[in-house]
Amino acid sequence: MSSVRTAIEIFKVLLEHGQLDRDAHSDLFIECLNSEVQEVLSEFEEEMECRIIKINNTIYLLPNHDNSLLGFKNKNFREWIGSNARLSDVYLSYYITMFILYKFYSGKNKNPKQREFIRVMALIDELDQRFEAILTNNQEDVIETEEDLNINLIRIAEVWNQKIVYEENKRTTKHGTVLRICTLLEQEKLIRLMEDKQEIRTTKKLDDLMTYYFLNDSRIDEINSIFTEEGNNASNK
Repeated sequence: MSSVRTAIEIFKVLLEHGQLDRDAHSDLFIECLNSEVQEVLSEFEEEMECRIIKINNTIYLLPNHDNSLLGFKNKNFREWIGSNARLSDVYLSYYITMFILYKFYSGKNKNPKQREFIRVMALIDELDQRFEAILTNNQEDVIETEEDLNINLIRIAEVWNQKIVYEENKRTTKHGTVLRICTLLEQEKLIRLMEDKQEIRTTKKLDDLMTYYFLNDSRIDEINSIFTEEGNNASNK
């Protein structure tokens, strides 16, 4: 098989599954180490605006943040949340996603993972405290943080506080909002919802990407500084 055809087969698996595991595709995994195949895959990366990375015994496909074909845009996210979703709902979802990642991966050693699971209701309680702190803190401090993050924290805190905690079969409650976000992350094979959707656990894919690719000491410090400061403010109320 030519290098081009091999690279195409590899890319097809990555497009379909988001990853290529050595156990499931041993021949293709070994071919990924071939320099000629790597050259073709590099051209695919440039043309398709993505990155192909190898972590231990798995190869992952990651779209660039501005990829209009493979990536996930605000418009798509907004449509997925609901037909009446506002931009503030989108940014609230981004914030909650980032907070979930912070709760799992805020350590500063070789393995930054801090816990094996999070209970959904415990997550909601913490979000309540943090958003309440945002609304009652010194507004100048909040505005400064908003400028650093380029996100309207006050507005998304207001959106969150307007929601009731739970109502059966309602997607617009706090519980429904968190579950919608978790469902999307589960579809991307980043988390697993367990115990009748009341417990969040990470997947090997998310552990690999966070530990070996996305996180370095400076990035961990940056994320921790955001949520640690908010947590201190919340605990002081």
